[in-house]
Amino acid sequence: MGAEKEAYDAWMRLFACDDPYWEVPTRYMDRSRVGQQEKKLDRFERRYPKCIDDLFIGVPTYYCVLCVTKNDSPDAIKEAYERKKKHSTYPDEVIERAYEMLTDDKKRRDYNEIIRVFMKLLSAFTAKEKQELMEEHEDWLKEEKKRATFGYIMEKRHGWLYLFHRGALTLYELLKVDRAKLKAGAAVECKNKHLDRRLLEEVCAILNNPQLRFEYDFMLDTMDTMDTMVEKVAGIRRKKPFLKGRDAAYLLLLKYNDYLEKYGDIMDNHGDWVDYTGDKTFYNLLNINADSIPADKRDAENWIRRAYKDKERTPEVNLAYNVLKNFRLKEDYDWLLKHGKWVSMVLRKKIEETDDARINEALKLADALV
Repeated sequence: MGAEKEAYDAWMRLFACDDPYWEVPTRYMDRSRVGQQEKKLDRFERRYPKCIDDLFIGVPTYYCVLCVTKNDSPDAIKEAYERKKKHSTYPDEVIERAYEMLTDDKKRRDYNEIIRVFMKLLSAFTAKEKQELMEEHEDWLKEEKKRATFGYIMEKRHGWLYLFHRGALTLYELLKVDRAKLKAGAAVECKNKHLDRRLLEEVCAILNNPQLRFEYDFMLDTMDTMDTMVEKVAGIRRKKPFLKGRDAAYLLLLKYNDYLEKYGDIMDNHGDWVDYTGDKTFYNLLNINADSIPADKRDAENWIRRAYKDKERTPEVNLAYNVLKNFRLKEDYDWLLKHGKWVSMVLRKKIEETDDARINEALKLADALV
């Protein structure tokens, strides 16, 4: 299994899991034989009406909604709840109910019993009713998987999305390949001799990697559907002139868009740091060797505090101390020291105005560092 598939599967386990606690019985049982179960479910319904409603419309069990197990701790369930609030097709109220029921011991025991009783009660459903319920349940799982996949792409493939949104040619169009005529699983031929060799290799590496190709195709299909809807409603069509013929610029965004985004975020919040990324840095202001700072967070804070203790408290020294003692700020600053030079050469907002020589120089530096 490739690294890309492992990363995707790990994400999906957190956001779109199977439902091991939901199974419709195949055996049919006369309604009179499940009367006690029906009465028990009626009593639960008076206390938890929405929970019962969810089961009757095919919503997966709350364990599946949050992608947790019956053995998970309240802390693990809370983490899952926070994740699912960001990426899920389940309605907010369902996610809230799942969290409420599974983090309270009494409600959790009741919910486990509700599942057990409900599954027994399904024995009295007709074959048609069971089939309809199973289809509804499966639809929920399929939609959640789609949402989780798109969430993964939004988190991990910013460059693809940015190029698509700006109207750049797709990877297939760059290769002059008709995607619709490709057979499932067939390798993509890389024959466009007019394409920059580096871009050609990068595109082919994506399209001939089964997992990356699946993700890219999923993105295209999802975004094309969205574009069609926007065009029908607002009459707006996606343009396609962006970076046409600018292979080096296209390659830079395809490979390193995340770096350009991060640089923009840091500059928006800490624009004053740029003056301390050359000969003068926050480290030499405090006479600190960056490589000597302990790896442990607390030890590092103490190390930096001792270096600061005897310094004259100038605005520069205070700024250096405040940045380096803060683990998150220090991490961003260290990133800026490492990547700021090449990223600043090709700001994303001005990439169309940047000449190819400068872009190629930035690519060379990026390839050496990343």
